[in-house]
Amino acid sequence: MGKADLVTGAFGFSGSHLVKQLLEQGRTVIGTDTAGRLKNKQRIKECHSIGLDLQHPNLQLIAGDLTDRSSLVELFHKNPEIEMVFNTASLYSYSASLSTLKKINVGGTKNLLATLPQGITHFIHWSTCGVFGKPIQKGALSGIPFSEQSDSPKNMSVHSRRPASTPLVNEYSVSKWEQEQLLWKAHREDGLPLTVIRPAPIYGPGSRYGHGGIVIAIATGLLPFIPSLSKRSKTISVHVEDLGRFALHVAGKKEYFGQDFNVVDSSDISYYEFIHYIAGLLDKKIMDVPYLPMGLMKALTYSVAKVVNVLNLKKRFPQLNVVETQSAKYIGSSYRVDNSKSRSIGFSYNYPDVKDGIRDTVSWFKGQGWI
Repeated sequence: MGKADLVTGAFGFSGSHLVKQLLEQGRTVIGTDTAGRLKNKQRIKECHSIGLDLQHPNLQLIAGDLTDRSSLVELFHKNPEIEMVFNTASLYSYSASLSTLKKINVGGTKNLLATLPQGITHFIHWSTCGVFGKPIQKGALSGIPFSEQSDSPKNMSVHSRRPASTPLVNEYSVSKWEQEQLLWKAHREDGLPLTVIRPAPIYGPGSRYGHGGIVIAIATGLLPFIPSLSKRSKTISVHVEDLGRFALHVAGKKEYFGQDFNVVDSSDISYYEFIHYIAGLLDKKIMDVPYLPMGLMKALTYSVAKVVNVLNLKKRFPQLNVVETQSAKYIGSSYRVDNSKSRSIGFSYNYPDVKDGIRDTVSWFKGQGWI
């Protein structure tokens, strides 16, 4: 019986791209996701749109739910050929409650760890740069990029609930912090062959969230203006294809067991420049508001997001998915994350400049009729 890679969250944005990349490498892939997701016609269409062949002879899709331990027991029992796990599955939502996020991201990870067979050769986990917390604005540490040496679930006590010098930004980051803690504990105490990759906000073909959501918001007129003061705030990103390529770069290599990597492109770009660049690609005009403080912009966005959630307007207007209370908490912060460790092991980003990646992404959106 041949070896197989398991991809959790195989029908998610990152997961579906990774499955495609693994198949292109000639690997045998078992992809798991919830039964509802695997049957969702929209998700099936979107998987086809990125070039993923769901009928590929080396691909097997199996329903499984991280919150249902019995489904994971059955998955591993019926598929003893699984040797490597790419754990992309998480609830990535800036609208979900902390209890829901913890149930899936933390509770689901506990279930996965409890059911892993002994023969797993490598466990590669998708975390987030959000575990570093809110950028420090004042003092000696202000403006210093987050690196793998910064406070993180790996570097701090298992009892730590946040970085020492700064708070976590939102509930999603809290759940990812606790999720990582479980995995590092399993590595230290049980020998889990773990590598953690921490991506910046991920974008690319098929993304309706994050940077993809910003593209849609600008295209539909939902984002008509931007404060001029946003020139002071930096944004970070990584193209989904580079994220998958990095996972393949480290996969199966023992020297990366117990290692964490920031997977972030090399762009140095402000929100102001980023928004205007996208608007230019879309032939849209964005109005500059010269005297709007970022704190007020944050408060206004947060208030609008609360109204959107209370009235449940997202069902009627899907483009409003970009307006969320938790994502509003990022407004006014300037993020810098050091990617030198990822590059030091011989990895080269295909999209080191977000402008190139977002240009190709916008072109893809247009080709698919998304905008």
